[in-house]
Amino acid sequence: MKPAQLVLLLVILVLGIVNLLASFGVIGESSAPKASAAAAGGNFEYRVVTPQEMDTIGFKAVATELGIKEDEEGKMQLPGARVVKNALLQTTFNELKKEGWELVSITADSLYVFRKPGA
Repeated sequence: MKPAQLVLLLVILVLGIVNLLASFGVIGESSAPKASAAAAGGNFEYRVVTPQEMDTIGFKAVATELGIKEDEEGKMQLPGARVVKNALLQTTFNELKKEGWELVSITADSLYVFRKPGA
């Protein structure tokens, strides 16, 4: 092998080792200590909401806004035009946000995952 080829192989080997050590976190980390997830407020409470529950929350919010109360059977008569006119999904998100819930993700089977800081 020529000396230039050996130097090139040595550089590639050193870069590979440095990259491997960096991926394991051995080198390349800042010297400042990182706060743990718990210390940084990373304790979260999670809630999974089905589409039916989302609708219920939204309809109740619209009913409250319109001053409509549930009857003895727990049912409400909402004017359809008002519900359609109202952005029901946004209303639902706003109601959950009032309770401290933040949308994290929506799963493939349409479940809504929310979180809020734990106690």
